[in-house]
Amino acid sequence: MLVLGLILILVAAAALIAALVGGSNDSATFDLGIIDVETTSLGVFLIGAATVLLFVMGLELARSGVRRANRRRKEQKQYQKLSAQYGDHKDNKETQQPASDPE
Repeated sequence: MLVLGLILILVAAAALIAALVGGSNDSATFDLGIIDVETTSLGVFLIGAATVLLFVMGLELARSGVRRANRRRKEQKQYQKLSAQYGDHKDNKETQQPASDPE
């Protein structure tokens, strides 16, 4: 997995360098309904890269939230199990103690 990750990072870096060096100055216009945005092909590439970055950050935040929730759920189950065991142990100690006669 580490090797695959490093290969993907190198491919992404090569694509960025190719876009920065070999990018043409062709203009592109986006109609956003209210306004028109005019940019170059490099601008389109950088907007796409920023969009992917935001998407990946969102996925990481969601993944970490799910991990935290699972960890809390597991800890809560463990606490309930320990609490039940402690309660059973306490009940057993009370029934095993002989009743003392008040003299």
